[in-house]
Amino acid sequence: MPTLTLDNVTYKYKNAQKAAVSGVSCTFGAGRAYAIVGPSGSGKSTLLSLLAGLDLPTDGTVSLDGASLAGLDLDRYRRESISMIFQAFHLFPLLTVMENVCFPMELCGVMPGDAKPRAAALLEGVGITKEQMGRFPAKLSGGERQRVAIARSLASSAKIILADEPTGNLDGANTQNIIEILCSLAHEKGYCVVIVTHDMEVAEAADVALRMRDGELQER
Repeated sequence: MPTLTLDNVTYKYKNAQKAAVSGVSCTFGAGRAYAIVGPSGSGKSTLLSLLAGLDLPTDGTVSLDGASLAGLDLDRYRRESISMIFQAFHLFPLLTVMENVCFPMELCGVMPGDAKPRAAALLEGVGITKEQMGRFPAKLSGGERQRVAIARSLASSAKIILADEPTGNLDGANTQNIIEILCSLAHEKGYCVVIVTHDMEVAEAADVALRMRDGELQER
């Protein structure tokens, strides 16, 4: 099962006077849901970018199962080891729901005939109906689009889910639904789920809640 580890990680943007992330050490393990909370500018989105390999630390090490991301093929890492879920969903508007979920599988070489039944099963697993699978994203509600985004994140072989404000555009009922799905993926499927959020409801539901403040990470 995958483990992401940060060892004394610091990240400073070019020409910035202060580090966005400062001396962070933490381990994110399989089978647990983690919430990272904090005010805007606290460094939590930068931390998520470091976990995703979108940036590399100025100092310290981010590693997957003991292997530093600095020594990995980061395109492959992002394609095969992690999946991202975003507040704005980031679904392809000109692809149907089914095509959106098939896309990452086909990108990894899965034939369309094999990708479609797996995509259907993933979509059904998050409550999307067969009729909705043929729609374009604009024809779905916000909660439905986020469930499609979660299904798409499960389409790869990645067992680490990094979620950036996944409930930010949702109402209370849909927020609760997304929280339940993400936590069940950790507890029942063994995923490592890391959620950056302003939502205290998400933090309370997580197994571990961490707070970012002035670039430093600590348990709440």
